[in-house]
Amino acid sequence: MTTATRPRDRLIAAVVLSAVIGLIGGGLAAWGIYARFGPVERVTQQTIVGGSGNNGGGALTAGSIATAKAPSVVEVITGPVTPASLLTGPTGIVNGFVVSANGLVVSSIHAIQGAATLRIATADGHSYPATIVRADPTHGVVLLQAVGAQGLTPLTFASVAPRVGDLAIAVATTPFSPVTLSTGTVSSVGITVTLSDGEPPLRDVLTVDATPDPRQDGAPLLDGNGDVIGVVVDAGGAAPGVVALSMASAADLVTAATSGGSSAPVPALGAQSEIIDPATAAAAGVPVGALILSVTTDGPAATAGLLPGDIVTAVGSTQLDADHPFDPTVLGLAPDEQVTLTVYRDGLTKSFQLTVGSG
Repeated sequence: MTTATRPRDRLIAAVVLSAVIGLIGGGLAAWGIYARFGPVERVTQQTIVGGSGNNGGGALTAGSIATAKAPSVVEVITGPVTPASLLTGPTGIVNGFVVSANGLVVSSIHAIQGAATLRIATADGHSYPATIVRADPTHGVVLLQAVGAQGLTPLTFASVAPRVGDLAIAVATTPFSPVTLSTGTVSSVGITVTLSDGEPPLRDVLTVDATPDPRQDGAPLLDGNGDVIGVVVDAGGAAPGVVALSMASAADLVTAATSGGSSAPVPALGAQSEIIDPATAAAAGVPVGALILSVTTDGPAATAGLLPGDIVTAVGSTQLDADHPFDPTVLGLAPDEQVTLTVYRDGLTKSFQLTVGSG
């Protein structure tokens, strides 16, 4: 016996078939985009609720923060810039940001490496000759002086160190685009990164799960309150996402420059290390701490007796972890200071005396 197909059944079948075709087509299109371009960043605006930067004026957005802080972001000119070079790509223009009203500017050493000249151009259309005031090669940060500048609007450093999961906003300025930004969340903190161009390993680096833009080299990385939590560096793929240099190092350079003293030496421990997180420590059956990767010959760590493979679990009374790496600047150590290291080696815990060096 043949049963006639009712119009309603045919309609339902058609709708279901269309939906299936649409899902398949959409999936294939999405896969095509991914295969051609890789993961696509979709964050265009992020609402920020709460925090000391939100003073009751409604929810902040990454865009509103970038717009408010853009006047403090400057272009650092490292070579001749001409109309022709602007057409082909301004390799002589990088970023920096103002940290004092009288023209102190923070940038990355990588950004100004090999500079034939140094000038600083501000958002209001002024240009100033620039000099290097201080630099911290261990952390890749440099402090410049815009000679003759007055009345600039400085950014402030965050009072709390960034943590994994925090909002991060990289704000930069490029030719033909006064404000560019990348937004994401902090994906790692306190790591060591080695750039591909032969620079020394950079300590106390953080990463953000956002698409990096080489034009942002030297730009500020801000939190949800608009305060500085790092200095963006063009890492060239040495670490995933946006890479930012140490906020603590940059703040120390500014403090040293504004305190009126002579140039202070940068503390050094003479060792490269990586923090072992709790999960990895549990898997390996070792304590959380800083795994020593290498030591500098005749440096402070070598003189103290540290060896590659040692795990430093504490410096004085400070337990080492992702927020407290084996980094003298982060730990607040000074050259010639003597500290006691707690070290795990071959299943035993030992104590070593180390005298902080300078670099």
